[in-house]
Amino acid sequence: MKLTAGKVEAFVDAFPPEQMPALVLIYGPDQGGVRDIGQRLCAAFLGAEPDPLQRADLNDTEVGGGRLADEAAAIPMFGDKKLVLVRGGGGQVARAAGDYLAAPTKTALVVIETGALRPSAALRKLVEAHADAIALPCYEADARQLAQLMRDQLEAEGFRIEAAALEAAVARLATDRGIMRREIERLVLYKGPRGSSGFSSDAALITLDDVDAALADQSSLTLDSLIDAVALGRVAVADQALTRLTAGGQTLQTALGAVRRHFQILHLATGLIESGTPQTQALSAFRPPLHFRRKPLVENQLRLWSRRKIERALALLHKSEIDARTMRAAGTRLPETVAGQILLRIARAAQR
Repeated sequence: MKLTAGKVEAFVDAFPPEQMPALVLIYGPDQGGVRDIGQRLCAAFLGAEPDPLQRADLNDTEVGGGRLADEAAAIPMFGDKKLVLVRGGGGQVARAAGDYLAAPTKTALVVIETGALRPSAALRKLVEAHADAIALPCYEADARQLAQLMRDQLEAEGFRIEAAALEAAVARLATDRGIMRREIERLVLYKGPRGSSGFSSDAALITLDDVDAALADQSSLTLDSLIDAVALGRVAVADQALTRLTAGGQTLQTALGAVRRHFQILHLATGLIESGTPQTQALSAFRPPLHFRRKPLVENQLRLWSRRKIERALALLHKSEIDARTMRAAGTRLPETVAGQILLRIARAAQR
């Protein structure tokens, strides 16, 4: 059975259901979302402080030879259930899942996390057609969807968020729902839980200052450093920022999207200036609003980039993102080295 993407969150929030599936497949290009949903399902199934023997983690090369079924059937002596988490979705996983679903263990749950799968993929076809299994697609959210998800989850915690604060928070998140959930937790911890000592009604409102204070970590600062280095033509600085981002676990495909959004706003601001709008007013086009420390940097960028040059950079960025989407649909990813080379190529163009 397959759920539509719009029903996945409700399914996860209500997990475990009365009719427990034997197997759950979580797949899609949003790897942060896939991991987040997998963690939530596992936690909901096992409960608080589970016995470590109640869980087994396997990769896609370890499931053959009946091992998947054996692990699911190995209920620990002092437990009443077993979780098996499998990462990977190749042919061996599909065969092992098919064998397991022929005779599943009633007190076990198998969760499979994998990337994008075509409708014709053996694993996806198997799960979608099976009455005792469920497939959860996980697609990358756009900014509007992320904003709605963040607003809804904050309201569930008893908080409201200002429009400017919401815009700034979403801009930091790219399209990763897993990161969004962790950032919401940081915001809630920063503000203090509702009902805690000293909590006032005014404290229920999350402001732009709250977002800057709670979410301004090294990774977001490094992303801004990369964007500014690329747009200012500082190739060596951009290269260093790329290294720090990858070392911190960020994907360069996320960086490509952030740089593309920045150049889109540069294009808008440049057009406003060329039509006679004062530069200070043109800078107000930036969303989220520019921090005062970045304004001089962006003013320099506007002097370096003509609309024509920006359009060439945007064409290159758009093509790279289309290539990345095509590769995700095929179950692969744009190589990090290629993404980095594209950003450094744009940085070199700034000084020409």
